[in-house]
Amino acid sequence: MTTPSVEPHKVGFLHEGLFPEGAAFHQSIGRAIELRFDEALARGEVDRPIQLIEASGRGLPNGTAKAVQDAWLQLADAGALVILGPGKTDNAIAVKPLFEEYGIPTINFPGTTKSRGEYGFQYQLGALYEDGPMLVRAIKAQGFSTVAVVRDKSPVGNEYFEYFTDACDRLGITIKADAKCSPIATDFSVQVDTVKQSGADVLVYLGFGAVLVELSATLRKQKVDLPRFTTTAGLHFYSKSPEEKKILEGWVYVDMIDEDNTVLRHMSDEIKSRWGIDSFSTMFGCLYDMATLAALGLSYATVYTPEGVKEGLDLVHHIPSALGAQGTVMGFGPYERTALKGPDYLVLRRMTSETTVRYIE
Repeated sequence: MTTPSVEPHKVGFLHEGLFPEGAAFHQSIGRAIELRFDEALARGEVDRPIQLIEASGRGLPNGTAKAVQDAWLQLADAGALVILGPGKTDNAIAVKPLFEEYGIPTINFPGTTKSRGEYGFQYQLGALYEDGPMLVRAIKAQGFSTVAVVRDKSPVGNEYFEYFTDACDRLGITIKADAKCSPIATDFSVQVDTVKQSGADVLVYLGFGAVLVELSATLRKQKVDLPRFTTTAGLHFYSKSPEEKKILEGWVYVDMIDEDNTVLRHMSDEIKSRWGIDSFSTMFGCLYDMATLAALGLSYATVYTPEGVKEGLDLVHHIPSALGAQGTVMGFGPYERTALKGPDYLVLRRMTSETTVRYIE
C-alpha cells in the first residue's frame, strides 16, 4: 500500500536587507533555521516537514515601507501559517496593520513595543525600552554623571531616547547634548563637534546602528576619546570587516550572547559539525530561537491554520533560549507577546579590535 504524500507546513521568512539572500542565506545564517526545523521533525514535535518560504523587500531605512509590506503579502498569499520577520523597527511598524488584518501570526524581532498585537509576537532582539536604562545603570556604576547623546532621527532613535531620558532622570545623569542624525548619514562632523563642546563624561549612541563605523571614524579623526556606550545597535559589529572592527574598538553595548548558554553551544556545535560554519553569534541564535517558536507554535496548533498556530503560540511556555544568559526562557500567552524572559536576557559586552567580550561593571 502506498503511503499518501503529506504537504509540509509552510513558514515564511521576510527578507528586508538584514541578511544575505538566496544561496548565501541558506549557506550561512539560514542554517540556524534549517537545523531547528530538522530537529523539530526528528524529535516528533511536528508530524511533517517544515518548508521555509521566502520573500524579499528592501525595507527602511534604506528602502521603503511598501517594499516590505509587499513581501509580507507575498508570504501570506503563498500560504504561510506563521511569518518570521521583519527585524527592523520601522518595517515592523509598517507590517503591523497587515498581520492584524489578515490574521497571520508574525514573529518579528525588532526592539520596539509597537510591533506587538493580537497576531504580532515580538522576539526581543534588544528592547528599546530596556537597552537605554541598562546603559544608564552601567554609566552610573562607573561613576559618570553627564552624557552626550547622538541618536537617529527615526522611530528607533525617538523611542530609545524616551526611555533613556527617563532613566537618566531617575538616576541623576545629566544629558548635556542631544545631537540627531540621519540613520543613513555618512558625515558626523557636526554631531561630533557638538559632543566635544558639551564637556560630557560619556558618549551614548541611540539608533539602529548602521552609522556606527562612520561615527567612530569621525570620533577618531576629531580626537574625541570619551567612553562610548550603545544599545543593541552594536550587534552590527559581527558583520563588519576586520578593518571596520578596529575602528569600532572600545564601544560598550547591549548584546544577548553568553558563552555559558548551553542552548547556544548546542546550536553552534551542531552547525559546525554539519556545515563547518562558525555560528557562535547573536544573529544565528536569534534565528534558531525564532525557528523554535515557529515549530512549537505548529506543534501546539489547535488546527493547521494561521489562527490555530496563533493559539498554539499562546501555549508555548518556559522554553530554554539560545540567546541571553543561561536560564533565559521563551514563551507567550494570551495578550502576552514578548518571547524572552529572565533577568539577564540582555547582557553588556565590549568591542575589541577582533571580537567582543563580556563587560563587567
